[in-house]
Amino acid sequence: MPRMTVELLCRCTSHTKRRKDETVEQFLTRVTHLYCAEKGIEEIETLQHCRSLSVLYLYDNHIQKLTGLQSVNNLTHLYLQNNHISKIVGLENLHNLSKLYLGGNGITVVEGLEQAKELRELHIENQRLIEGEKLLFDPRSMRAFGASLTVLNVSGNRLDTIEDLQCLTQLVTLIASDNELVNMKELSVMLGQWKYLQKLDLKGNPCTHKPKYRDRIITMSQSMTVHDGKEVSETERQFLLNWKLARRKQRKLMASTTATHKRNGMPTAKEILQPPPPPTMPPLPARKPAKRTSKSISHEAAAITTTVPIANSYSEDNVIGLSSRHSDIRFPELPKNPSGQLTAHQHTIRDLHTRLPLTTVTSNGPTSPL
Repeated sequence: MPRMTVELLCRCTSHTKRRKDETVEQFLTRVTHLYCAEKGIEEIETLQHCRSLSVLYLYDNHIQKLTGLQSVNNLTHLYLQNNHISKIVGLENLHNLSKLYLGGNGITVVEGLEQAKELRELHIENQRLIEGEKLLFDPRSMRAFGASLTVLNVSGNRLDTIEDLQCLTQLVTLIASDNELVNMKELSVMLGQWKYLQKLDLKGNPCTHKPKYRDRIITMSQSMTVHDGKEVSETERQFLLNWKLARRKQRKLMASTTATHKRNGMPTAKEILQPPPPPTMPPLPARKPAKRTSKSISHEAAAITTTVPIANSYSEDNVIGLSSRHSDIRFPELPKNPSGQLTAHQHTIRDLHTRLPLTTVTSNGPTSPL
């Protein structure tokens, strides 16, 4: 992997040209912009000669730790997108830092920026977080640049609340798309505090599926000009505000009328407009069970017998009958299978006759009771 050597730094300048009579160290003291992006750099080093450096491009590298930046006190723009940074440290001496780009890293907490009191833009979108984690905000760092930050990009960080951002009183642009924001009441409170907010992007959040989402968001902010990429005109805002005011007056009037009617014992408008309940049917009388007679039992036996086939091996002389004078049941000698057991069909015939105590069953069907 290439290192940030003096020779590499000299090749990464474009705004400043080296003079023939100056050394490399003298040349680097005059450099204001360094373009070290996409160089495969793993560690920041050799910047002690760059005393005039104000803009440093280090995106799309393999940097894991923010070291070697203590000597560039005049740095104002720092681009570190798409590296392998997991923690914000080493920026304590960057008092003039105004724009910080940290998108596409593995940062879990916005911290270590207590000295960045001039920070105006913070881009920390799409962090590579572990499943179930979300981006957190250290209150000390948030208070440090709360009065100066105007642009914040926190898209794609699984945020379910923006309550930690309420100290950003000068916020002009908030990009919080592709998160998990759902609470419209919280949004109403936050938008009421951001008096200078002009651009708000909440695309890809569950709150965007709420009824009248855009109308409600527009009425929450008096200064917003762009919402989710669409322009907000003053005519649209004024129309929605008038409609909201009319609805509020109507609700107040309805509540006052309802209270008056209740005091006077009169039905309220809701009770008058409410449809009457549907009529209920009386319960049906219980059915009495039918009495079973000898005739009905005979008909039942006939119906059961006709549904079960009788083996062809029985003739009219081979009668299976029951005696009406005693309960002894006489079965013919049924042929058995080689295992010595009755077949399933023979079991069905035996069970059938046990359910017909008053009927004689032959191969031609049931006869009259004995």
